[in-house]
Amino acid sequence: MSKADFEAALKRLPNGTGFDSFAHKTIEDLCWICLHELDMHAEAEHFAPMALRRQYLAFCQRYGFFAVEAEKQFQIGANVKRKSDCYM
Repeated sequence: MSKADFEAALKRLPNGTGFDSFAHKTIEDLCWICLHELDMHAEAEHFAPMALRRQYLAFCQRYGFFAVEAEKQFQIGANVKRKSDCYM
């Protein structure tokens, strides 16, 4: 992975994603962020709108890291429909 590849992926990262330039250095790290966001929604920790969840899933699928796990969390999170379903 080149720096240009990482920068291109970073530009595609969905808005509102918790990117930390000190901790996240690879495309795999960026996919992990998306997976983590999907997981937090699936666990009803916090709400993410469906459009944003689709972007998180698409990001993982595009780059191939955690795609299976992201799909699973996306499906689990389908039961969380409103902010009031979440405890944070």
